[in-house]
Amino acid sequence: MKGYLPIIVKYSPIRKLAIIPFEKSPDTFYRDFELQYIDGEPYGVGYRVLAYRNDNYVDVYDDVALNFNENEKFNVVENGLHKHIQTSINNVQFCKENNNQLISFQFVDIHDRKISVHIEEKSKKKSKGMNLLAPIGIGSKAPEYLPVFFMYDFDFIRKSKSIVACTIDGKEITIDNFPMPMNGQARLYARYSNECELLEFANTSMMELQEIELNNENTYWDGNIEYFFDYKADLEKVRVHLGEDNVHIFFSGGLSLDKPCAGQFTINPREQMGYLQGEYGVQCENNTLIFKMTPIDGWISKPNSFITRLILGKNSVFCAWSKKYSYEAIIDLATRKVEAYWKNGNLK
Repeated sequence: MKGYLPIIVKYSPIRKLAIIPFEKSPDTFYRDFELQYIDGEPYGVGYRVLAYRNDNYVDVYDDVALNFNENEKFNVVENGLHKHIQTSINNVQFCKENNNQLISFQFVDIHDRKISVHIEEKSKKKSKGMNLLAPIGIGSKAPEYLPVFFMYDFDFIRKSKSIVACTIDGKEITIDNFPMPMNGQARLYARYSNECELLEFANTSMMELQEIELNNENTYWDGNIEYFFDYKADLEKVRVHLGEDNVHIFFSGGLSLDKPCAGQFTINPREQMGYLQGEYGVQCENNTLIFKMTPIDGWISKPNSFITRLILGKNSVFCAWSKKYSYEAIIDLATRKVEAYWKNGNLK
């Protein structure tokens, strides 16, 4: 049976992530560093550093071990990409041992300056992280998808007894402080997750209707993404295969691009993360389909402590930023051409 693929879901294999902010004492060019550990197609295995600029663009440094894509876009970042180069990222350590986090890396930036970051916790106390939908798309001016970035056991670096040595061109940089203690311990605003899942929901790269051949089970595979259709070729769910833990996306009334329909979509990661929910609808006018989606309910979190109940409420930025995203696709049924875009209402 043939059908049409109504949306594109992509998986980005960022497995670990750390953000080191120094926005209160910024460098000449940079205000934050973001270290990513990547493991999966099409990149291979290696590290990437995003250097967030004071002009709200980003410089991206890929380690030589990664497969380099010079045409890769970074529109999820405010103004987008400034420079993307491949270089050696050295002395990388990114792990947690005995409940203490270690983050370390070095590279030379596009201004020929040595960047060195070393953060090492030395605490004997325990620290309980949280599960978080990262608001990475909140400032994007030209989003190409809804960035669904689940960060498990997300935590902030503790200040007490930690070794912090961060320099740019030999000059020490001061990492921002977090304004409140977590688990009774003072924190830096440097934060991390050693277990991440990043989806690109409804990527707008589809320029025309994509006709697909369904297998005997009425499913269609694209890499590790499996699309499930009913007997009428309506999309019922999407499964992102991630080994033992998968992400499921459900469409309550079935999603079709050959007739009007409406319903609720739900993005379900692991149970402890909660879920993301919204509405969709398809209307037909004069041989043109108008397909709209809005994550109107945002992220429904599952706080695991007193402090997370305070900061992950339904009106918090973490739970509410995605509510202001909206998707629209205009499909010409005669030519099969698709014009799709996301709007980010957080910028109003």
